[in-house]
Order: sequence, then C-alpha cells, then structure tokens
Amino acid sequence: MKIGIIGTGAVGKTLATKLAERGYPVLVANSRGPAAVADSLGASIADVIPSSTSEVLGCDIVILSVPWTKVPDVLSSGGPKDGRILVDATNIFLTYPPNARLDDLKGDSGSEIVARLAPEARVVKAFNTLPIAAMFAPLPKGTKRVLFVAGDDASAVAPVAALIADLGLHPVTLVSLPHAGRQMELGGPLSALELLTPAEEAA
Repeated sequence: MKIGIIGTGAVGKTLATKLAERGYPVLVANSRGPAAVADSLGASIADVIPSSTSEVLGCDIVILSVPWTKVPDVLSSGGPKDGRILVDATNIFLTYPPNARLDDLKGDSGSEIVARLAPEARVVKAFNTLPIAAMFAPLPKGTKRVLFVAGDDASAVAPVAALIADLGLHPVTLVSLPHAGRQMELGGPLSALELLTPAEEAA
C-alpha cells in the first residue's frame, strides 16, 4: 500500500518519516516540485520519494497536510480519483499562533469542504486534533495516546485507523464526517484534547 503526503511542513515531514520507518512506501509532494521536496526533507528521510502532486494523488492513501489557505489550489484537479482515500489533516487557520485567525466557514466544516473539492475520493479526518510534536511526544510507561479518526465510509476509515495503530497511537473512530469533523475541528470539543489509554487495552 502506497502512502502519499502533500505538504512538507512539520506534519508532512513527521508522518513521512514515521511511516517510512515502518516500511510503508511514502511519496511526498509540495507546490514547488520534487526538487524542492528533496531539499525540504533532507537526507534524514532518505527512504521517502520526492514526487509530483499528480504522482501522490495516485497513491492508495493520500494525506493532505498543507495550510488551509492552500487547499483549493492543491485540490483544483479534483483530488484523488476512483475512490482512493484522502486523509484531511488540515486545520482552518488563516494565520498561525501566536496571532492565530480561523476561517469563518459560516456553518460549514473544513472536512465537508475538502470532500466537495475531491468528489471522487473517500475523505477521512485524522492527524489534526493534536500538534504533531504532542502527538508523538514521550509517554508514561504502559500507555498509548488516543488519536481520533472520522469518516462516512467504514472501509476507508479502517485502513487509516490501522496506520494510526502502526504509528503507536490508539485510534478512536467516529462517525459521521460532518458531525465528527466539526467536533475535531479547531474550536470543537475534541480539538487539542489529549487522552491516554493503557497500552494493553489499546493493543
């Protein structure tokens, strides 16, 4: 199973590194092309393949980890096709902390917007409720960190939950994308909520 990641910020780099360490073929793209991806990743992620956005969109699972303001451009071609899985890891920041501004979606949700921009993909929300450094921070012995994952299609949510588990986290699946996506979005009750579970129970 090939994993594609669009975005070479902290989220994209971290997920690319950790997924490659676990043996997944990982293709990474950004808006500036494969050479810029290679420069951004550096030698520390040698097993990750710098790629074009079109190549990444052909992967089995595509993780969208670009700034919210770049999402329409990235998905201008319609996103992944043929029912491929698109993981929405974005948050609706217009500007980032310490002077953060959030997009006013006027009752809409970020994940529903992503789903409309990628109508042939099966959209799953994940990797957005905790800062990436907190997501993989050291843990008390015998615990795992909970990570929420949401979607309308159980057959799309399941492989994303499996990826989360392979990364050493404990996936908690939620439905549906409109409802759970709002809960996971910035300002929602699950945003920035850090929960730990006993490792034995999470296994």
